[in-house]
Amino acid sequence: MTLKARITAIDRFIKGCREDGIYDDLNACCVMAGWDSLAGALTPLKGAAPTNNGLSVYDRGVGIAGDGSSAYLDSNRANNADGQNDQHMSVFAADVNTYDTDRPYVGVGFVVAGSTYIATRAADAFVRNRSSTANTGLTQGPAGSLIAIDRSDASSFSYRQGGTSTGYLRDSQSPASGNIFVFSSNGFSAFSDATLSFYSIGSATDLAALDARVSTLMADLRAIEEAGFDRDAIAYIRAVEEADGAYLETSVKVAINNLVAGLKADGLWESMASSCLLCGPRTLAGALVPLRGDAPTAYAFTSGDYSRTEGLTGAGAGTYLYLSGVHPDGPVQNSAHQALYITSQTASASYKTHIREFDGPEAGDGSTQISQSATSAYIRCRSLGDAAVSESPQTGLTAINRSNSSSFEFRRGGASSTLNVASTGITDNNAFIYRFSSVYSDITLAFYSLGTSLDLAKLDTHISDYVTAIGAAI
Repeated sequence: MTLKARITAIDRFIKGCREDGIYDDLNACCVMAGWDSLAGALTPLKGAAPTNNGLSVYDRGVGIAGDGSSAYLDSNRANNADGQNDQHMSVFAADVNTYDTDRPYVGVGFVVAGSTYIATRAADAFVRNRSSTANTGLTQGPAGSLIAIDRSDASSFSYRQGGTSTGYLRDSQSPASGNIFVFSSNGFSAFSDATLSFYSIGSATDLAALDARVSTLMADLRAIEEAGFDRDAIAYIRAVEEADGAYLETSVKVAINNLVAGLKADGLWESMASSCLLCGPRTLAGALVPLRGDAPTAYAFTSGDYSRTEGLTGAGAGTYLYLSGVHPDGPVQNSAHQALYITSQTASASYKTHIREFDGPEAGDGSTQISQSATSAYIRCRSLGDAAVSESPQTGLTAINRSNSSSFEFRRGGASSTLNVASTGITDNNAFIYRFSSVYSDITLAFYSLGTSLDLAKLDTHISDYVTAIGAAI
């Protein structure tokens, strides 16, 4: 992100707020994303600088992350600095609270008279606005949106989340004393683990106008950060963020973009008919967003089976991925690959199939698979019968590739070998990962790909670099 572009984005925000007549309502405000350091993120746009109490995780693409245990900002803005019936608070959450117990985003007080805060618990939100009584059961604001409260009269207040404002009847009380905290609520011994990109505190304002201006600012900062990204990488990032319900960190997005750009530069992209990055996204749902092709159908996996750095682990009976229509234009007998990036593999004595495209309906058709026992890999590529390679289980890229009718390539441990096995036919396109028949694999995968013939050595380099980058980023 260039300094000039950042200045332009901030200037656009300020001018827009002035045009909307809301800039003077922002009495304490920080833009906590887009800067090169935590110190920059804590430089106030308006009002006093906040005091940092233990926050240390900062990503310029998403903002400052709460630790959920003790860290918070003291805004150094007193709750009673704004009028009893003339007040607002807002945050922009790049990632929302994950705890099932009370976790404030911003506020002061708890059950005392005049408390003012926004908090969540379980799947809902609860807020107070100059009151000792909370409005509960509200919808928690989604990630990537402004979450705010506003009071402009003595009998009601507004709560905004997900682009919608709702009014609630609640008489006001004299504001509770004390400075307003961010990532917590002054006097409330609970702390947020959300990632916040922005906060504002001040007098009553037009929340819809503020929402539009802050959302535009965040979009501008993200566009600057992603300048030069491959458009397919951006499309994938957006799909993952939607599935995750949160923004991805800058370093993760850079790793994704570098991978996509590298695959394209080496002519691998179009050969990958079906592929998923099973590490990097924040959630299992995000990891199942396809990099290429259709999404797999996941059976019986839970969030505990997924690690952002290691990948997705087959948890035994019942857990597997089903891929239908792997080849959009139909399979090609003498042009095929399967690739897995394995981060963990047990040395089981039993024979387990990690990935397999099933035999076709006609006699003599061939299947494509990667299987493993404690001592050997058993592989097929458009062929009948297993070709055995004496090797114990290994991590890293394990892959097969056929580019002719007489032989195919097997790659593992950074080296390739040629197996002189003729092709005998093609499959019916459907594939299983972590399963064959009633036997289930317990490997951990960070990546898979199926498609037509490609250069396995180049694929190995790109996927290995990606997995390493994710490990360093998270």
